[in-house]
Amino acid sequence: MTTPDPRLRDIQAAMRMGDVARAGELAERALATGLDHPHVLTLAAYRRMGAGDHAGALPLAERASLLSPRNIDALSAVGTCLMHLDRPGEAAAAFGKAIAIDAGDPQLHLEAGAALEAAKEYKRAVEEYERAFALDPANADAAARLAFLSSTRGDMVKAREAGLKALALDRRQAFASLAVALADIDAGAYEAARKRLEGVVAFPNVGRIMQALALNVMGDALDGMGRSGDAYAAYAQSGRMRHEIYLPETASAGETGLPRARRITDYMKRSTASWPGDGADKAGRGSRVKTHAFLVSFPRSGTTLLSHVLDAHPKIVSLDEKRTLADSIQLTTTDQGLDRLAAMGEDELEPLREAYWRRVEAHGFSGSPDVLVDKMPLYSDLLCLVARLFPQAKILFALRDPRDVVFSCFRRRFSMTRQNFELLTLESTSRYYDAIMGLSDIYRDKVPLPFFDTRHEDLVADFEGRTEALCDFLGVGFDAQVKDFAARARTRDIATPNAAAIGRGISRDRTEQWRAYAPHFEPVMPILKPWIARFGYPKD
Repeated sequence: MTTPDPRLRDIQAAMRMGDVARAGELAERALATGLDHPHVLTLAAYRRMGAGDHAGALPLAERASLLSPRNIDALSAVGTCLMHLDRPGEAAAAFGKAIAIDAGDPQLHLEAGAALEAAKEYKRAVEEYERAFALDPANADAAARLAFLSSTRGDMVKAREAGLKALALDRRQAFASLAVALADIDAGAYEAARKRLEGVVAFPNVGRIMQALALNVMGDALDGMGRSGDAYAAYAQSGRMRHEIYLPETASAGETGLPRARRITDYMKRSTASWPGDGADKAGRGSRVKTHAFLVSFPRSGTTLLSHVLDAHPKIVSLDEKRTLADSIQLTTTDQGLDRLAAMGEDELEPLREAYWRRVEAHGFSGSPDVLVDKMPLYSDLLCLVARLFPQAKILFALRDPRDVVFSCFRRRFSMTRQNFELLTLESTSRYYDAIMGLSDIYRDKVPLPFFDTRHEDLVADFEGRTEALCDFLGVGFDAQVKDFAARARTRDIATPNAAAIGRGISRDRTEQWRAYAPHFEPVMPILKPWIARFGYPKD
């Protein structure tokens, strides 16, 4: 019989006594003296995670998993590290491996669901939350997560059902309260939603982030009641709270959206480089489809509607906000990087193209349709990168009344990113919009990619005519299946602020929503007026 290593024996003894901190400390020491054992590596990984060192913990967890492929603790450690390192797709894969070993563990399904939700794989995330709750019907957290994600996907029946189940188990489940309130708002029960949200705001220890979200949803309830002044006050308070909460984290993370757009604008104004570049193969190098298009603009400009309309065409596949340029975006984060991008030869660009297509394929694109539409609104500040990688790409540019765009961004609940941090006040949203539109104008002059502008209001007024023009631009004929986009959208993997509305089809009710809030626009009108005039919208 092999004698256990005394270092491992001491660690196991600490664990038996419930002294996890001591076991982690001993694991680090054993690791430093060369003990390469999966349990030691896993404990050391969790100890580093506890200290906030997820980058340092990841290789230890990965090594433990390599040595013991069926070690669920090691796989969970890998997944947890990857989540904290903003690599949710890989985290979901790690949790998926753990589930393959033990499909009966509800916590694994819950963690997999969270990773898939962060990776914007919403349909699969819902399925994992449902499995977690089915395995553990007393798990209020699983029901609450299922409820809230269902509400953001527009499935209000499931949101209400799961939310009420969560609240019956634990009335403190704030996400469940938000989900039920959103279902109430969708059904026109605005007063019921308001009362429920008041309870969330006032609930002890609910947390400032949750209070801010509840205030924002409260704004929607008040808006539905026609109380625009009170609604604006709720939106504004929510924005101020989120700004205070996220400012330290966002400031330390680097450049936010507005300074980024302004920096690239200044660079492009000075640039004498040829975009996409004199040496670029303009015959279609890097393309795997007949037509490769990028659907861009500013959030809430109608890109989601356009994406779903186009995806209903049998010859078009539209990717909905996937991070396809993640492997090359670092070239735009500094002026030095932009210099390098401008000077890159084909041998340097080709690996970046391959990385792009790998990401596209990872999201289920088979390459069989004639047209790929890559929809990501704020890729509008990356068109210099698009031009270098795909010089034959086409640009679909969504337009909507700037006042509706800005107001919609200000009132909606976006996940917090360095770009979305700019959308917390009406003024900062307006300045960011102005910067993005200004940069887009510079790209139109300096980047020789064909643009096609589509106004949301024109699409609503003349759906078939505008869609036919879009299809012609993309090189495919009009197909009547696009008229059924709403039915198809209800089956797709979306979770946007207007998911439920998209599933109901074209509506004129969502235009000119800013008018009820016109007095609040007076301070920002000098910023927006040039774009209102430029895009042909009425002044008042």
